[in-house]
Amino acid sequence: MAFKKNLYRYRPNSEPPLEKQTTKTRTTLTPCDPRSIERGVRQHLADKAVGNLAGVWLLAPELLRLGAWDLVCSWTGQRPERVGPRLALQLIHEAALCTTGLRHRRSLNQPIFELANGLPFLAADGAVHDLLGARSVAECQGLQVALGKLRRASGHFPARVLAIDPHRVRSFSKRHMRRHRDHEAERPTKVAQTFFVLDVDTGQPVCFTTGTSARTATMAAKELLGLAAQILNTRPGETLVLADAEHFTAELLDQVQTETHFDLLVPMSDQKGLRAKLQALPEELFQRRWAGYATAKLAYTPKKSQAGPFY
Repeated sequence: MAFKKNLYRYRPNSEPPLEKQTTKTRTTLTPCDPRSIERGVRQHLADKAVGNLAGVWLLAPELLRLGAWDLVCSWTGQRPERVGPRLALQLIHEAALCTTGLRHRRSLNQPIFELANGLPFLAADGAVHDLLGARSVAECQGLQVALGKLRRASGHFPARVLAIDPHRVRSFSKRHMRRHRDHEAERPTKVAQTFFVLDVDTGQPVCFTTGTSARTATMAAKELLGLAAQILNTRPGETLVLADAEHFTAELLDQVQTETHFDLLVPMSDQKGLRAKLQALPEELFQRRWAGYATAKLAYTPKKSQAGPFY
């Protein structure tokens, strides 16, 4: 009977082992089939695990209200007892802590964070990268749209006024990429770009997208407003979108005019001859608003625009 020893290790249809973080510098492989996960979680609960990250458990009611578990199960395409949705939940909780490098600074002497994810271990970077690499950008955007619709139905934002908010964080990547600078006096640097659509009244994010440093603000704004339109499904004239001068392009104005129900308010860039043309307008066209400010409404069609005039 010696040849039958340890046959339990070779279960049919078992999951391949997963890389976990055991110490700050060491990773090992661990079984991640549903039975092993359940056994490990039950053991940690029986040991009465404690730690300084118990506050993560306070997110559970809000995640249940949002239907986050059903969303990650749909996004990973796996059943709840599989490891995929639990790895996605680990990403959500890491983002909620607003810290980076969590996996490198932790060890298993405080397993309460892992239990909040439904796991008896902390997944290493390799396992998380495999999870993200197996999903397309379209699938991730579909998850974002589904979450946005749930938040919209829950009244998280009124969506009367939206703002396009680009964030450019300095990057130290070794790749050859386009450099950006905010002012002419600054030296151009590599940046990692993230673009948000925010609800102005509440400050809540509606949707976001990322891009390489070569991606222009117009390209990102077109994709962002498409996502926002899917989430909000607003009627014409119901939502106003604010953007800064870098979004003043005929391409974006045409897209908002023809493909969305949004109204767009954007400052005009200081084009050649435009200031002199505005200064030549008669005073009767302007309506005084408050001290030092007056407004006038004029039709205007930018060069290369196919959907004008605008105002």
